[in-house]
Order: sequence, then C-alpha cells, then structure tokens
Amino acid sequence: MGSEEDSTEKPVHVVQVAAFALGRYPVTVAEWNRCVGAKACPDLARGEDPDPVRNVSWLDAQQYVAWLARSTGLPYRLPSEAEWEYAARAGSSGRYWWGEKMAPRMANCKGCGDPYDPHQPLKVGSLSANPFGLNDVNGGVAQWVADCWHPTYQGAPADGSAWMEAGCREHVLRGGSWRNDATYARSASRMHYDTGVRYPAHGLRVARSL
Repeated sequence: MGSEEDSTEKPVHVVQVAAFALGRYPVTVAEWNRCVGAKACPDLARGEDPDPVRNVSWLDAQQYVAWLARSTGLPYRLPSEAEWEYAARAGSSGRYWWGEKMAPRMANCKGCGDPYDPHQPLKVGSLSANPFGLNDVNGGVAQWVADCWHPTYQGAPADGSAWMEAGCREHVLRGGSWRNDATYARSASRMHYDTGVRYPAHGLRVARSL
C-alpha cells in the first residue's frame, strides 16, 4: 500500500486485508434516490439514474450505508482506505491497474482522453473494469472511505481496518474525480476533505463485511 510519488503516500507498507465485498460501481443517482424515498438520506441527487451520485459529504455517505445495512439486514459500510486501494490495484503494483501510463478509455479524468465531459462524470460502467470486475476506480467521482485523514501512513493499521479517531474533522477520498488530472487517478493517490461539507465531485462506493 502507498507509493514513493507523494509524501502523503509514504511509507509504502504491507497490509493484510481480510475478505470483503465491494460495490462494482459507485453508488448511482437511482440507488441514492431509494434512500431519499425512505426518508433516510438528504435529497441532493442530480442527474440521470445511471450517473454516480455526487455532492455527498462523508456524513451523507455514512447515512446511506447505515440505511442500506438496516434495509437489507447485511453489514454494509464504507470501505477502509486499505480495502479501497487493494480493490483498485486488483493485484497490480504500478501507478494504475493497467500499467504506468494513462491509456485511452481507462479513466474519467481531466486530460485522460475521450469520452469526457467537463461538466459532469460519465455514467457508471462507461469504461473498462479492472481485473477484480470493478468499474470507475480511476476518476469519475472521488469516493469517500471510512478513515480519518492522516498526512502519512506512519502508524497506520496493518490489518486492513479503517484508521479512525473520535471527532476527526477530515476524512479520506480515493480515486480522484473527473475534475482532477491523471495524477489523482493513480491507485495510491489520496485526497481529504471536511467531514460534513459537500463538494460536487465527491461520491461513494459501498463495502460489505463477509
């Protein structure tokens, strides 16, 4: 986990990740609106049903996974940062799951090739899935994970669990967004944002404990 490219991605370290399930796509507008209909999520979804939901804060994302867990009786949650990177890498060790350089039709990000719309992300599943069968891990919407933000990995858990602290004010996002360039779409790239603040490029992907 991690890389030598940025100080926030150091030190590179080994993590043992237990079995878990991860959504094939980010949560869509249609999926979010079911939570809105159940009066369990704020009504902030815009766009068409297959668009990734965006403008979601970390607290909003937690509301969604809590509702999903209650309504299905299954242990849905946000993935840990380690789980997200493990899934995004899909067995690879380079900058992207397909190699070291950006390639056509692989990522929805600024300057990463067509199709591209500067005003909104692509619909989920528009580009290639990685070897684990996961779409949209590179660009699209930046995806919230459970972890509090820490500026390096010094002291990070080695068991794949989320690195949490009571009352942390910022949480981690992974994958970059369509508004970011290719550097942010790397498997190891990390972002952070205020826990309770919404931003138009932020969404989520669900995990489930097994």
